[in-house]
Amino acid sequence: MTAASIQLSVITNTWQRPKHLAGLLQQISQQSLGGLSIEHLVISDGPDPIAAALMKHSNSRYFELETNQGCYGVAAKDLGIAHAQGEYVCFWDDDNLYEPHALTALYCTTKGHDIGIVQTEHWSVTNRHYVQIPRNWSGKVQPGDIDTMCLCVRTELAKVVPWNSPPHKRGTDHRWLSRLLAEPRDVNHVKIVIGKHLTF
Repeated sequence: MTAASIQLSVITNTWQRPKHLAGLLQQISQQSLGGLSIEHLVISDGPDPIAAALMKHSNSRYFELETNQGCYGVAAKDLGIAHAQGEYVCFWDDDNLYEPHALTALYCTTKGHDIGIVQTEHWSVTNRHYVQIPRNWSGKVQPGDIDTMCLCVRTELAKVVPWNSPPHKRGTDHRWLSRLLAEPRDVNHVKIVIGKHLTF
């Protein structure tokens, strides 16, 4: 597959979580793509020999940062974007659950737009059950109402707005999207659920 033919790049940052990574690789292999051309890039946030060994048996591309950067994987995401060859890019953490239609839904939502936003089920500590987020998309990003797995972005746009921008604390996903939306963008939101966010 040539770079020009790749429609969607899927970026996964990981570090020393081989069980999570192995599970995600299985989920990638079970996606119902319907002809959608994808590439999967796995970026380790530091040296990880077990991850490197796992990737030898995968069709995914693998990269490592020289040292662990922490900060919720923002440097790893930026490295993934730098190597992405698809027209669009999305971000799949290795500790979530994804429906078989997830990648196709992300791509179809975003095709022809700058940014696509779908929904995920996210645990509500207050209500003690899963809720769908974004709850009511208004064009503004609210903390706790967006997650990385909800997003798909035109790659050329993603390359000019770095993830690795201070301050480094929780909520990097909504802060990154806020920076993307600092200027007018063509955003398409579709209320289709693509999976479950499993961590808090």
